[in-house]
Amino acid sequence: MDKCNPIMKTFILSFCLLFISLLMTACGGHQSRPVSEVKMFTLTGSPYVNPDTMAREEIIYLPTGTKLDSSELYNLLAQKRVVFIGEGHDNIYDHQVELAVIKNLFQRSPGQLAVGFEMLSHLNQEKVDLWLADKLSDDDFIRLFAKNWGVANFVYYRDIFNYLKSHKIPIRALNVSRQEKMTFMRELMAADKEKDAKKGNSSTDIADPYQEEALQAMFKGHAQGHGNIGVFIEVHKLWEDTMARNIKSYLDSPAGSDKKLIVIAGGFHIAHGYGLPRRVFQLAKVDYCTLLTHTPEELVENEQQTMDVDFPELPLYLCDYLWCVPYRNLKDRQARLGIGMQPADHGIEIVMVEEGSAAAKYGLQIGDLVISCNGKKLKEPIDLSILLLQEVKGDTIKLQIERDGGIKDIEVLL
Repeated sequence: MDKCNPIMKTFILSFCLLFISLLMTACGGHQSRPVSEVKMFTLTGSPYVNPDTMAREEIIYLPTGTKLDSSELYNLLAQKRVVFIGEGHDNIYDHQVELAVIKNLFQRSPGQLAVGFEMLSHLNQEKVDLWLADKLSDDDFIRLFAKNWGVANFVYYRDIFNYLKSHKIPIRALNVSRQEKMTFMRELMAADKEKDAKKGNSSTDIADPYQEEALQAMFKGHAQGHGNIGVFIEVHKLWEDTMARNIKSYLDSPAGSDKKLIVIAGGFHIAHGYGLPRRVFQLAKVDYCTLLTHTPEELVENEQQTMDVDFPELPLYLCDYLWCVPYRNLKDRQARLGIGMQPADHGIEIVMVEEGSAAAKYGLQIGDLVISCNGKKLKEPIDLSILLLQEVKGDTIKLQIERDGGIKDIEVLL
């Protein structure tokens, strides 16, 4: 297919760059070339409206091509037991949409809303509950998030989490842990189960030929024929099946039986309904809808990564509701020191300094021990990463380092 349909770009990248890179690392497989333009299937999933002609903040009900204003959308979302919101993980405007939906549905039904996250491991649910109850520190909550999703990505979700905590809205941790994913992949590869996996020896008994076609195309485009497609598909099924079962478990529980649930996940898990929505409905038989965002090219505000993928034609709606928003990531705003770190006896040791980075400019060296930042003692690398979340480019931090047996204070303009 040579016709380009860009509405899935963000969803593909949200899934691929996190998930496939993890898979290829575990496999020790081929590292792909730099990503470029996405080539998509000709069936766009939007039969009445070309999404690239949508105006900023325009909302469309795709099955009929009907325009809605935000109040009309909220009225419709409020009627559903589960609302799936598919995001581009690195788009600040997607997260603004999520927060707007959460605020509106909570204001309509205080005490009757919960929010589930792909970004949190279900193994950490008890600790998430402790954080909501002010029995776990904010820094420790960020550590939980970072185990699955990385420290730097927390800034995209910070306003959402702060709102949920301040209004005591339950948070559900839905996903498998990174360690569970890695262990499952290694077990599959060690047993050489690629052929069996493709024949259906799956972590779930819910099969979907459309999703499998899309996954095969995505893997081919990223891995260029290298790696293990059977393992890739099986791990993806494990990922979504775990989230679906955790959603059902919560909705059936005493705590969740009277709640509406907003599910926040990468767009690929939501788009076309063949991923998480279909799995949840198969298990729980609940009324749901799907909401995705779309960014026409003229609304892209800074550099957006893309990927070459030739997708099959799929006879499915992209989603129920499509909301047109700009795209902007935080890469041009986030503070970066530009060092590699490892734990040390008292502080953290610098093991790498990026050329041209703030660290290089202000004289930090490999072998330096960073003892404190802005007066706060550092015990492990994540401590410094968490402190940097509070900074933006142009801010100054004060580091205390140990070098050659002496102590030195250094101010660094980020």
